[in-house]
Amino acid sequence: MLSNLRRWGIVVAMLISGSSSVLAQGSWADRLVDTTKLDFGVIATGSEALKVVTIENTTNNTVQIAGFSTACRCAEASQPNGQSKLTLQPGEKTTIEIRMNTRSFKQQRDTSLTIQFISPQFAEVRIPISAYIRTDVVFEPGKVEFGKVEFLAGKELPVRIAYAGRRDWKIVDVKMSHQALSASLKETERTINSHGGGVVGYELIMKLSPEARPGRIRDIVTLVTDDAANPRVPLMVEAEIVPDISISNPNVAIRALKPGETTTVKLVVQGKKPFLVEDVDCKDLQNCFEIKMSEKENKVQIVELAFTAPNTPGKFTQQMVVKVKINDREDLIPFTVSGIITN
Repeated sequence: MLSNLRRWGIVVAMLISGSSSVLAQGSWADRLVDTTKLDFGVIATGSEALKVVTIENTTNNTVQIAGFSTACRCAEASQPNGQSKLTLQPGEKTTIEIRMNTRSFKQQRDTSLTIQFISPQFAEVRIPISAYIRTDVVFEPGKVEFGKVEFLAGKELPVRIAYAGRRDWKIVDVKMSHQALSASLKETERTINSHGGGVVGYELIMKLSPEARPGRIRDIVTLVTDDAANPRVPLMVEAEIVPDISISNPNVAIRALKPGETTTVKLVVQGKKPFLVEDVDCKDLQNCFEIKMSEKENKVQIVELAFTAPNTPGKFTQQMVVKVKINDREDLIPFTVSGIITN
């Protein structure tokens, strides 16, 4: 009897240990993912609805992602811009974009995103996804996509909004957080159908300011309606502001040097119109650089950086900026210099 009890105790202990191991495997991977759920809220038919999941390798080991998938075609998972980064070294990140299919699916949708890891050990992270796709509001197009816009050019795009339901339905406000965006709204249709309901149409003109700074814009514009149950309807806006002056080699690598040794690297700055390089600013290693640049305006400027290695050995990465002047405007363009000082 005692022998049987001992055997049962060993079996239970093994089961508990195995269960704990499985939980531990899940928990290490959970900590790498930046969210535990994806709630899209209430979204319109035809609208672009996207959320981003970030995975960061905070361990000291290489992390290998086997793949990811959603449990329903109402939500689609992919990596941005066709990238396929599934192996993460310590400190590296990757992202997964989740888009709701608002054209083929309607009303409440509950599904999940599953991410499978195979290294340093197997683990699976499951993230719940929920959304309510309302059928009474339709956007055309489903997203305000400005695309690539030249700096200082600005742009406007129209969005048609159609509503079927209450004949007195109204959009009372348009809210957005990005200062480079603005909007105007005009009612285009209001009719009563045979059932006493109504069809309401609006035209929303989204405006991108010419003063929008270079870089990517991704924002949510919120239409505020007088619908007591679901007053807010989101609309995604994306744009990429292309700078008129850029550095063709923004990550400059300096060869290995001993303290006191000097080398020269060249920085190529290009513009759509002639401009002048006024200065190059360096925060921490200012005394290590001598700058040689042209005093004439040109569309292409070659800046020579003579670098003398300091006495402190080791790797370094220095953030620097080029100060340029074009017409009456001055601007700062960042770049990075990195290298290693040997003993």
